[in-house]
Amino acid sequence: MAGATSSSKPATIREVAALAGVSTATVSRALRGEAGVEPATRERVEVAARELRYRPSGVARSLKLRSTRTLGLIVTDIENPYFPQVIRAVEDAARARGYSVVLADGRRDPEREIQSLELLAAREVDGLLIASSALTARHRSWIDERPCPVVVMNSPSVAEDVPSVASDNRAGGRLACEHLLALGHRRLAFLGTPALNNLSVDERLEGVRDAMSAAGLDPQGLLLVDGDGGVEGGERAARSALEARPEVTALICYNDLTAVGALRGARALGRSVPADLSIIGFDDIELAPYVDPPLTTVRQDTDAMGDWAVRTLLASLGEIGGGGDEANTDAGTITKRIPVEIVERASAAAAPDRAG
Repeated sequence: MAGATSSSKPATIREVAALAGVSTATVSRALRGEAGVEPATRERVEVAARELRYRPSGVARSLKLRSTRTLGLIVTDIENPYFPQVIRAVEDAARARGYSVVLADGRRDPEREIQSLELLAAREVDGLLIASSALTARHRSWIDERPCPVVVMNSPSVAEDVPSVASDNRAGGRLACEHLLALGHRRLAFLGTPALNNLSVDERLEGVRDAMSAAGLDPQGLLLVDGDGGVEGGERAARSALEARPEVTALICYNDLTAVGALRGARALGRSVPADLSIIGFDDIELAPYVDPPLTTVRQDTDAMGDWAVRTLLASLGEIGGGGDEANTDAGTITKRIPVEIVERASAAAAPDRAG
């Protein structure tokens, strides 16, 4: 096979894939001995790997030989109440199938997430679940070289043939906006902009814009304010939005923590919720019904997300059937979208000019 080059630098899986004329995912499956790779393709990959002196990680080789019946799970931020719901869903689904889960917290730091992935892989877990909505190029590179099967949660996948599962964020943004429009609101702000480099934010914002366009409103009239995903950031964003445009009557927050902060920010400016300002969150964290007023929000089905992710990961290990027949295929990547629903509580009500 022509094309090999001599170098003191170790060959990468990308170089093997390029030489063999296949994807990095196919190289990974072929060298791990997984099913679903044609014999001729497997041979071509093995020849390319030998020619380039490619050495898969020791973890990857050990995983071929034995199972630990352990799955690794990394979450972006365990302090965000949404992620404990994801953790519980994954643990329930794994335990029901005889697997345990080892957890790592990325603490909203992409580099820490990569380090955690490496540590989990070193523990020889059978597979990894990555629950993050802000995957970077470093994540993509690590997933390309992954030593074991991976399923991405909370975000579309970043690699060929790597399954992913996420809520239908665009539909959720649309539902939130449609609910406010039905209540008569026309002057809206969105807290949590694409400046966060968070794909979930992008999708929810697009859903809001879809609803505005469908209602004959100009999406460019939507006020966008930076949030950081936490309570303090939500408070700052709400104050900024209401100070910049006092006429705003509704805030759409990209998650529930942002909405809780927005409630504080609104009160600090003397705005009454929901009498003269409505607020909607996203997630339906366990705290949502207990804030004052109880939070209207878009509920994510974390149980369904965790179950699909675990079933799909175990299917790649040859344990059980696949995650479901409703997966969408996009450029070879299986992406499952979980439906969401609006949960109506007291933080959203009729626009002030329609009340009474």
